[in-house]
Amino acid sequence: MLTPDQQLAMVAQAARAPSAHNIQPARWHFAGDRILLLEDPARWLSVGDPTGRDNQIALGMAWEGMALALSTIGISLSPPETEALPYPPPAAGLRVAASGQLRPGASADSLAAAPDHRRAWRGTFARADAAQFAAMDQCIAAHAGVAMVAELASTAQFAKWHDDAAAAAFHDPAFARELFYWLRLSPRAAGWARDGLSAECMALSRWEAMAASVALRPTVVRVLAALSLTGVLAGDGAKVNSAARIVLIHAARDVTDFEVGRRWYRFWLDMASRGIAGVPMSALADSPRHAALLTECQALPAGHRLVNVMRFGPVAGVAIPRSARLPASELLQADGPR
Repeated sequence: MLTPDQQLAMVAQAARAPSAHNIQPARWHFAGDRILLLEDPARWLSVGDPTGRDNQIALGMAWEGMALALSTIGISLSPPETEALPYPPPAAGLRVAASGQLRPGASADSLAAAPDHRRAWRGTFARADAAQFAAMDQCIAAHAGVAMVAELASTAQFAKWHDDAAAAAFHDPAFARELFYWLRLSPRAAGWARDGLSAECMALSRWEAMAASVALRPTVVRVLAALSLTGVLAGDGAKVNSAARIVLIHAARDVTDFEVGRRWYRFWLDMASRGIAGVPMSALADSPRHAALLTECQALPAGHRLVNVMRFGPVAGVAIPRSARLPASELLQADGPR
């Protein structure tokens, strides 16, 4: 149904969907009017994501990204037929995460252009004006099924909890090793143009990146943890406090992580289409203790669970870097899974 060039273009656009540490687990296979979304188990954070929740969310975002891309060439993507994938993966090799049908006759989705504008901004936000506050609140209200605004008075507390949760995570040596593996702190780093967390996307100056390349080495982190000094590695308080809105990403308990990813991505893209940047504060949601503190402070809708926390705001006078991606030719699989 699609030419090889069209397939590559669709895959490249779908690949703009985010993933934890920018590991990019999604792979694609086209078979006539059918499409398979595959997971590469080698791109899974066994320490940071032991249950596979983050990968499932990333795969859901990738699926939604593909649906948006296909809509630009008049093709709709059927609702996904998802597979229940166990973690840890029982075997190496690609495995089917979801599949669906390609159907002609679609109109371009209103968010189809947004993936090119979405960025994760880890720096300090500019002060929002009344119109920007209104745009954020309208967007949050439009996506109430997955997003709710936190009370502005809680921002300082959230900033402290976020730093505390991030510092606590470094006490796990395996977590520190896994994170360091995916850091790209210099253009000379292997994978700088392909994947991982680059210094520029983390809003680090040249000197900050050089310092981080030493301070975040697992051996150094181990010493800092022994001295209860990991707090020096988690100093985002000022950046969090600059946010115009803190948003809780949530979902009903019976909604799959894959489906959460689809809904969350549309919300984030809608924010981007309104000129608002954002970034997840995953340390808060990943720490059971801090997630509990947060949900005691900010009650979620009945029967819902906390998925993540994001901070949003405008960015002025700065070109937000675009995160690296693997070539589409590597993400497109000529053969299906075996």
